[in-house]
Formats: sequence, structure tokens, C-alpha cells
Amino acid sequence: MAILSNKSRFMYPLTPNGRASLLDLMTEPSHRISGDSLVVTFEADPTVVREYVPEPLELDGSGTIHLWTYEGFVYTERNNTEFVPPELIEYCESFFYIPCDLDGQRYHYMLYSWVNRDWLAFLGRHIGMPHKIADVTMTRFHPSDPIYNEPRPGVRLAADVRRYGQVLRATVDLEREVEQADLPFQMRNDYCPRFVGRRYFWDSCKDEPAKDDLVAHWGDSMTLGPIWQGTAGLEFFDAVNEEVLPFKPLRVVGGWYFTLTFDHRDSPPVVIHDYLEAQ
Repeated sequence: MAILSNKSRFMYPLTPNGRASLLDLMTEPSHRISGDSLVVTFEADPTVVREYVPEPLELDGSGTIHLWTYEGFVYTERNNTEFVPPELIEYCESFFYIPCDLDGQRYHYMLYSWVNRDWLAFLGRHIGMPHKIADVTMTRFHPSDPIYNEPRPGVRLAADVRRYGQVLRATVDLEREVEQADLPFQMRNDYCPRFVGRRYFWDSCKDEPAKDDLVAHWGDSMTLGPIWQGTAGLEFFDAVNEEVLPFKPLRVVGGWYFTLTFDHRDSPPVVIHDYLEAQ
């Protein structure tokens, strides 16, 4: 029988020996997520973007999409009392987020998302994040390397997603350090983008949708590290069971690298539109 942790806000089960499970760690009150971000901003066919983003979300018609790859590490106070295996701490995800508006509030719709951990895919789908389990990787820095020990002009960073074949490859050639105000998307120490996903669950017993809504979520206590800007490249491939080719970039705006730390302690997910109630 699983043991429930009275520390976990969402009461996910512990393993039978009392050690933290995957989801329990992610919702531990002391948790924080730190990692590296690689963002490539591009413009796709606005007609295609409108077709794939559900109403009533409003678009500006520019076809702007951000591809964000993030390699995160989940740390909690449990690291002081037990060994937490790396696969419970580290994850890498890559996702589309598309600027949109609803009732005067800026959101970012998550159309596609790939993650390399099953526990993250399970947790994310409960708030509408369309996670697919895939091989998601990005270039890492290491303090002992003479070149790739920290961001610097001339260093190339890359992100890669493979599932049934290669899905995408993104590159950023770092050029200069910039300020948070220079980012082409809303993100700063005191503001996390509000991500929106469409949560859809089918009730097989009643043979009808059990949930069909838009859920927004965001992070708290954000801290961005130094931000580096550079020239970016982005290529999509004809992978099995993927639909990225219609979003072939018409123009790649640029790329950005920065470190990011946040948690989820004070801003629970919220439903912003319910399609079933609107029927």
C-alpha cells in the first residue's frame, strides 16, 4: 500500500518504503526548479497558427511562435536526508508557446510539447500540457571545459527532439549579453508567462468528454540569470505522428539563452475557459 506524504501539497503517493516518488518530489513544499533555457523565436504562416490555436483565444496575426527548450533540475530538502536518483531530479522539455489573449489577459498557448520523463508527461497532461515522451536534449555547459564552461560570444548551443525519427533541431550562436527588457517575449524576474493548455479527457464509461477546458499555469519566485542573445536556426523534420512541418519558419527572429529558477508554491493552475459549460 502506498504511503501518502503529509508534506506534499497535492498528496501524491510515496513508494512503499517511504521514499519520495516522482510526483511527490515535484510538489514538495521546499521544491525549486533550476536549469538552462534556450528559446528560439520564429514566425510561421499566420493562417496555420490560427487553425491550430483554439478559439476563444485571440491572436495578433503575426504568426509568432517561441520554441522553448528547458533542462531543469528539481531540488528539495529531501536531498539532505536521502539519495534522490538523477532521473528523479533532471528533465528536459521542448515546447511551442504561442502569444495569445483572452479577456484582455496575455497568455501563451502550448501547442506541442516533448519531454524526456514519463512522470512529467503524466503530471503535465492533468493541466492541459500536451506532453509527448521523447528524447529531448540540449547542449550543456561544464565548469571544467575551457570553452563550454559558460556562455560567451561564438559558442553554439543546440536543442534536439527525437521520437519516431528526428522532430526538430534548433541552434543559437551566442553573440552578446542583453537585458531582460530586450527579450521579445514577456519574461522577467517578477513575471512568468501564463501558459495555457487545452485539457481534454474522454469518459469511456459515459462515452462523452469528461473534461474539455483551457487551463493556465505559471511559475513563482522566478529568477533569470544573465541573458545571451544570438543568431538562431530552426529546422523541422517529417517525423512519424508529428505535425510540425506546417509550421516551417518563414523567418527566424533570433535566439536567447539564460538560466532560470522558479517554483510552484503560490499559483495553482486555473481554468480560464470551459468548453463543456459553454455548450
